[in-house]
Amino acid sequence: NCSTSTVRLVGSSLANLFASISAGISALWGERHGGANQKVIEMLEQIAADGGNADRFLEKAKDRNDTARLMGFGHPV
Repeated sequence: NCSTSTVRLVGSSLANLFASISAGISALWGERHGGANQKVIEMLEQIAADGGNADRFLEKAKDRNDTARLMGFGHPV
């Protein structure tokens, strides 16, 4: 886990607790870790804005010519 590893790595340098924790929180910012949750929220908001038809969104996500992506499944790291 990126954020946990970051806290441990920074802590191993004898940095204080606050520096270690803030480094772990910063690691959550990336799109491939904590930021992935934001992508899921944005996807759900888009589905709702388009009328709430999840099946239609799934078809768009399956279409290789469409940029729609199904977020929240798998782990990109």
